Amino acid sequence: MKKVLLTALAALSIGSAAMAQKIDGSGEFQYHAEGVKVNPFKTHKPMKKGGEPVSAWYDVIEMMEKSSAGAGLRRYVDFLIHDSLNKFVEDDGAVRYGGTVSVGHIFDPKDDLIQNTLAPENQLSRFNSYKLDSVAFSYLYVRNVDSIGDGMGGKMPVVDTLFVAYWRGAQIGNRAFQDGTRYSLPNAQTAHWNSSNRMPAGFIDMDTFLLSSGANGMFDTTRVSNNNGGFENGWFSKISSIKAPEGINVNANSTGTNVNILTGFTFTFKSGIPAIIGTDTAVFCYQLNPANAPAGMRRTNYFGYGLYLNEGAIGWENTKFNNTPLLGLKPYAYATINGWNGYVAGQAFTNERFVTSYFHLSVDTSNGKPGVGLNDMETVKINSVFPNPATSKVTVNLDLLTASDVNVSLTNLMGQEVANLTFANTPAGAFELPMNTSNVNAGVYMINIKAGNYTASQKLVITK
Repeated sequence: MKKVLLTALAALSIGSAAMAQKIDGSGEFQYHAEGVKVNPFKTHKPMKKGGEPVSAWYDVIEMMEKSSAGAGLRRYVDFLIHDSLNKFVEDDGAVRYGGTVSVGHIFDPKDDLIQNTLAPENQLSRFNSYKLDSVAFSYLYVRNVDSIGDGMGGKMPVVDTLFVAYWRGAQIGNRAFQDGTRYSLPNAQTAHWNSSNRMPAGFIDMDTFLLSSGANGMFDTTRVSNNNGGFENGWFSKISSIKAPEGINVNANSTGTNVNILTGFTFTFKSGIPAIIGTDTAVFCYQLNPANAPAGMRRTNYFGYGLYLNEGAIGWENTKFNNTPLLGLKPYAYATINGWNGYVAGQAFTNERFVTSYFHLSVDTSNGKPGVGLNDMETVKINSVFPNPATSKVTVNLDLLTASDVNVSLTNLMGQEVANLTFANTPAGAFELPMNTSNVNAGVYMINIKAGNYTASQKLVITK
């Protein structure tokens, strides 16, 4: 027979807050990815447990493919350009201008999706401190021009630049859409890629890579596919891994209350070729037959990245974790539109977007911090929330795995607490929690049940 732990839950009124809107990206151009030439992360080395040092690569796209929206993901490429005025000549002759100035990813190593990958034991918990050792991402570096005039009748080599910036912990802010889907952004959001800065800001560190040739050892030139009678209409991407700067440690605490245990990076490209000389605007991509190109057409170099779009019927939804692709699109880099400025979460688009990214983490086992995953720490498990959606009453069925104090709270999607109750010295066992929600406003909430140092959460929708 189930024990009854809770009979009523007090309710408070909830105010509304302005939130960024979803973006209709369905009409934007999509560019074909022929494939990835090198992927060194298809094999997984599982982490060890029991307090031993642990380290592993995390494949973000593999996680996304294991989600409910995974069946709808399709691979594309998109391009980074160094100035918003560079031309892109479409295969029908139409001209548009580059749209992406910087991309990256925020990574949440607590995500339950890791349980569905080839290394489920690598899921971390709120109690794990860790270090970001390296990052990797899919790229294509198209180098159209190796030298330009020096203004004195000679030539000078073109040196392009790639900037890789890193964020950690409290530099990253957690947010949520109205449907409960969570995402994260760098906290200094208005300082990223606006018309004054034109570059990321507020990061912990930044690496600078000079690209002086087509075979520089780290980011090699990609030769585009010229099939279908055109030019630059298909691309093979590559993968490059980069050692992260020292000091990118993300610290948990013994109580598991430090929520800022995320890390992330972005990369931004600047070409050494001026976008405009007088009235002459450089072309970075030309999809027409090159034999018919205008005489003296000036080219520029560009940098691309792997991009997955959700083209399926099931939308992305994650109400517990904060894995977030970051896209700095030209319109949002120079103005605030629909609440977005600077980086936009990939989940904000109607054709949800995911940037191909990899993170190599090592768990910090110093100071007695254990090298264990989330399932090793569970003390409470929510089995069901019924009915959901609910109106005036909902019942939560849970298992308390060890005797402990139990705290039950109800929060809205802004993290504001609506109600809170504590039950001390609760024995282990199966419990049924009938909750009175008649005084709770309609909306989306989170039921959070904390036992000891572990918290289990479940989304609850209340309708009236």
